[in-house]
Amino acid sequence: MARPVLFDPRPAPAGAGRALYPHVRPLTDRRIATTTGQTMGFIRLLLAFAVFESHFPVLEDVSIVDGHEAVLAFFAISGFYMALVLDTAYRSARDFYAARFLAIYPMYVFALTISVALIISLDVHPFTSAAELRMFLSDPGALLLTLCTSITLVGQELFFALTQTADGALHLASSSQHTIWRNAPMVQAWSLSLEVVFYALAPFLVRLKTGTLLLLVMAGLALKSSLYFSPARDVVLFLRFFPAEFWLFGGGILVYRAYTLLPEEGTATDVFAFILLAGLILCANDVHESLEPFFLPLVTLVALPFVFRTFRRFALDRLAGKLSYPFYLLHFSVIALFENYEEEPTGWHMLVATLVAAACTHALFAPGIELVKTRFRARRGSSLPLPATAPLAFPVRQ
Repeated sequence: MARPVLFDPRPAPAGAGRALYPHVRPLTDRRIATTTGQTMGFIRLLLAFAVFESHFPVLEDVSIVDGHEAVLAFFAISGFYMALVLDTAYRSARDFYAARFLAIYPMYVFALTISVALIISLDVHPFTSAAELRMFLSDPGALLLTLCTSITLVGQELFFALTQTADGALHLASSSQHTIWRNAPMVQAWSLSLEVVFYALAPFLVRLKTGTLLLLVMAGLALKSSLYFSPARDVVLFLRFFPAEFWLFGGGILVYRAYTLLPEEGTATDVFAFILLAGLILCANDVHESLEPFFLPLVTLVALPFVFRTFRRFALDRLAGKLSYPFYLLHFSVIALFENYEEEPTGWHMLVATLVAAACTHALFAPGIELVKTRFRARRGSSLPLPATAPLAFPVRQ
């Protein structure tokens, strides 16, 4: 059977939303309504907490997954979710890109403004000082890198791969301890760079036949393994290298295709998968070092279809998912404030403050973003709602 043209511009018939996967069982109107704008909210917020925990411990006796591995698990979820929304919510790549921009950029600019304002006005930053940052930015190359990556989001992982010599020149580093990541305006935004690259490719990746995509995923996994189990593992550039993490995004797309073949009604298996995945997040730091980049992401890929099938219906799960992105964006600023103004900062206080800040940010931006999307839909004539869920983002590994 010939594959259809991606994003058929013709009006979709009532209840249709499957321009991309004609070979699988169609989604019902009810299933479409409960799959757009949400995915894995509890798990995503738990992963965001793992990021927070890696930067300031709250649960001293819990071997919660390291923040970097939490990022990898989220990349798998992101691949699943982008396949989902491209299959059920968009009639064109342009719609998809516009919705991704609205989901990511306004809150990012808000958090970036707060971060920059804190270091300018109060000399508050998680890792650097205003004086050190001014010295760093006095080099034209460093200033250009900072401006370009902060505006476009793309390339922020380079802060973990470059070092600055005494004369101000930037070079590839051999160790992350000597790189310029401390001077990044938002240190944690490196993962958004990889997300944005994936978003750019997603409308094309979902067109690929399953066999072709599987080959690409296996090639990405082979690249990741060859880098991790070789001397190249010590090359800091490869710690945040999109081709080496592509297998997670692509794997998420494949898992979504498997999800469309499942029966619509949830079973006890879904609850078991959720408990298993949440439990492993809370203890995955005990996994042998050689398995760390693979264990939790692979478990996440296996559990995804089952957890999503049941929990997509829960309003509280949707709310948790919506809070995860602003939680990530703001957590470093909250930690920096507490560390600067409290002699003995308490992790629980920071956690609650970050959750409150995330909730306020969501409440501030969600209505305006939805209004813009409503006008956009009216102007573009979209047949299905544009999802509002934004990406989670992630930690720093030194």
